[in-house]
Formats: sequence, structure tokens, C-alpha cells
Amino acid sequence: MSASEVTEPNRRDFLYVATGMAGVVGVAGAVWPFIDQMQPDASTRALSSVEVDISALEEGMSMTVKWRGKPVFIRNRTAKEVEEAKAVPLADLKDPVARNANLPADAQATDEARTAAKDRENLLVQLGVCTHLGCVPLGQSGDFGGWF
Repeated sequence: MSASEVTEPNRRDFLYVATGMAGVVGVAGAVWPFIDQMQPDASTRALSSVEVDISALEEGMSMTVKWRGKPVFIRNRTAKEVEEAKAVPLADLKDPVARNANLPADAQATDEARTAAKDRENLLVQLGVCTHLGCVPLGQSGDFGGWF
């Protein structure tokens, strides 16, 4: 028999293919639980987004909600607070980079870059956990009335 001759498949060829396919299915079935366990828990996925009704949040009021077990501060700032925040020079900030996923990586931390949207500059949303020791700031206290 030469290399150019083609033979019809026989039972042995079928058994090789069937055994190989069964092996692939078996390995996939054995490996799947290990891959699936790396997915986040359903309770963790449920905590990944929070919708908050801020319609009752009047000017000058704040509210705290929990997101992933951490406090999130939402403040409806007064016009005076907005103007004071805009007046802060970037050189006075400890970190002048915005670090906002919705902005370019090198965007400056202007007040507009830190607010909810351009037309809602009165709304300020902050994660309320200190990066130093993980403490939670107290509202209405300190140099800036609880807002840092």
C-alpha cells in the first residue's frame, strides 16, 4: 500500500475517535467544577451594583448607603459648597489625578471630574473608607464638615 492510497474507515478507527471524544468529555466534566468555583458567589454579584433613589435628597443633605459592605456617601451640595470645591487649586490636593474609569488616565482631579455628571455637579458620591487604616469618616465633623 502506498502513501497515496486512501482506505475506508474501519471499526478500529471509529473506536479511536469515539474513545478520544469520550476522554475529552470526561476531562471537561472533571475540570469544570474547578473552573466554576473561581466565579464570584451569587451574593457577591448581587452586591456589585446598588440603585439609590436620591429624589428626596434636598440641597445640603447627605445620605449613606452600603455597597459591597462599605459605606458610600452621597451629598447634594449647596451652590456655595460647589464654588468652594471649584476654587481649590490642584496643587493643594494630595493626589491631583482624577482616577476615574470614565475619564482618561491622566485627567486632573478637578471638581467636575469628581462629580456625578456635568449637569449634576451638585451631587458628590464618595466611597467612605479611609485608605490609610480603613476607618470610616464621621459626617459633619472635622475641618471640612465630614467631607474630605
